[in-house]
Amino acid sequence: MVLFAMAAESSSIPPDISRVTGPFLFGPMINWALYGVVCVQAYVYSYNFPDDKRWLKSLCCFVFLFETVQTALTGVDVYRWFVTGFGNLDSLKDPNFAAIDSPTMDAIISLTVQGFYCFRIWTLRKELWWLSVIIAILAVTQAVGALWGGLEAAARGTFSNVRAAPFLWLITSAVVDVLIAVAMLWLLRKTRTNRNEGRFSSYVLPRVVQLTIETNVLTATVAIISFILFAAFPNEVYYTCPTMVIGKFYSNTLFVTLNNRIYFRDRPFPGHTRDDAYLERGSHLSVGTRPLTHLSPKSPQSATNRTSICLDEAIPNVEAERKSDYIV
Repeated sequence: MVLFAMAAESSSIPPDISRVTGPFLFGPMINWALYGVVCVQAYVYSYNFPDDKRWLKSLCCFVFLFETVQTALTGVDVYRWFVTGFGNLDSLKDPNFAAIDSPTMDAIISLTVQGFYCFRIWTLRKELWWLSVIIAILAVTQAVGALWGGLEAAARGTFSNVRAAPFLWLITSAVVDVLIAVAMLWLLRKTRTNRNEGRFSSYVLPRVVQLTIETNVLTATVAIISFILFAAFPNEVYYTCPTMVIGKFYSNTLFVTLNNRIYFRDRPFPGHTRDDAYLERGSHLSVGTRPLTHLSPKSPQSATNRTSICLDEAIPNVEAERKSDYIV
């Protein structure tokens, strides 16, 4: 009887209903898949870098817990849209928690990660403080636009006619990511052309900067795609699909950037052999849980778990450059 009733009601469902249900379904599905990647990245980070600075570990913990809550809320949305509200078109018009978990929570995550990159730019080149300030202001602006859009949609009970806030959110977010990528590209070019840089900077900094460029280009691309869909199809909800996952891209870029330090584990600088490394507690270069058995005889310590690799003191200014937080 239930099946016959559902079949009878389906006649009132418009044939183009997929234009609404498609983005509302695929957005959360991609969101959940990327949350799995966040879980793996968070585990890798906690396993390999237990001795990181407290503020950095707190930042990663906040991002992971925040994304966990956001993922759970998207699950509630899907359940209400496609389970309890199955066959009811009015349920698709109700944003439920989507007004909170999509623009609002994504804005907080993006602001957090973009603020981290502002700090990184300032750390790498102190003279670029003015650019860091500009990026920070724009990052706050995009967060305000997203919060504005989320609160407006929640108050109206629908995403319809919410136009100004998404424009501000998506455009500013893309501009911020492009500025970060351009700043890092400039740093990469300057590092490669400046022969006076130390060997630590010329070896580590280019890879750090290159990864930052790649990750910010990715998030900028997602923001641009969202804006194009929003502007090109004003009466559709296609843009909700990429906006539901943009926060996960920011979270993954943060963890990927930090976990990239694993690349330098057991890798000597150019011109040095692996046996030039010795163990030293408190380094930010790479921290692991594996015993290291390839230590040089001159090492004052024996191989132990949860210690960090430091380069030979013969490398000039390596400690000064490490303290400048190039890796972080």
